[in-house]
Amino acid sequence: MAYFEKRGDSWRAQVRRKGYPTISATFDTKAEAQRWATEIEGDMSRARFVDIREAEQTSVADALRRYRREVTDYKKGAKQESTRIDRWLEHPLAAKSLATLRSSDLAAWRDDELQAGKSGSTVRLNLAIISHLYTIAIKEWGIQGITNPCASLRMPKPGKARDRRPTAQELTAIKEAALSYHRELPIIIDLAVETAMRRSELLTLRRDQIRGKVAHLEDTKNGDRRLVPLSVLARDLLASLPTRIDGKVFSIAPNSVSSYFPKACADAGVSGLTLHDLRHEATSRLFERGLNMMEVAAITGHRTLTQLKRYTHLSPHDLADKLG
Repeated sequence: MAYFEKRGDSWRAQVRRKGYPTISATFDTKAEAQRWATEIEGDMSRARFVDIREAEQTSVADALRRYRREVTDYKKGAKQESTRIDRWLEHPLAAKSLATLRSSDLAAWRDDELQAGKSGSTVRLNLAIISHLYTIAIKEWGIQGITNPCASLRMPKPGKARDRRPTAQELTAIKEAALSYHRELPIIIDLAVETAMRRSELLTLRRDQIRGKVAHLEDTKNGDRRLVPLSVLARDLLASLPTRIDGKVFSIAPNSVSSYFPKACADAGVSGLTLHDLRHEATSRLFERGLNMMEVAAITGHRTLTQLKRYTHLSPHDLADKLG
């Protein structure tokens, strides 16, 4: 049965039915309250009623904080995703409830971000958090009456794959400049180009992981175990480093490498090159050495041909020489 009560300038409607929770809502007019109560009673009588109170009472901000505790903190990329969550928490959309956040809200946010100069890939990563948040809220938290607002959202195209390859002269100049920042940095640059290992894989490498001609990576970015073959040059570079008591190969921190590399590039007069471009360069060189796709993927750890293709930029001049 529905009950109506006037409170100041508004009307409060309350619906009570055996077997269902008591539902109430406030409206500007009695007619609106009556229409709402009729719809709720109809859904209850047809066993179509869905209790959306939890969805209405849970803000996107609260859900994101719970998501960070229960999901993000257990991911390998927790630090990066946590930073994205912080940005969402600062946005006005975070004040909306899970029940009221709409695709149109996110579409407007997407367009604003792209207009502000954010890349399509960055926008996609941020939207992926919201999408997975709703998936977890529905499947694991059991919050009823919500749908994923990203499901019908047009995602921006990912950014173009980087194709910047350093020349031999540029690498030499960068390594000379890098030496003034840290004695290990030139060796790290050479190993990145020689092995296609990620920054985190190189900087967390331990001596006991290097066994003969192979580096055994037990815990990689995608969670797979990977064996990286080491060339003669790579083995010589590793052997040139002093043995540390803590068992680590390098003493420099990963964040320091990320900080020093662009400074070394600037000192060397090299522009448009990032540290991660060295992994692209290494992947391209593996193909140019004559290795096939399966062999390269086994070294780099790429799971799909699409991923591998984004990291491969063969020299058109070398290809022209092969054509004769």
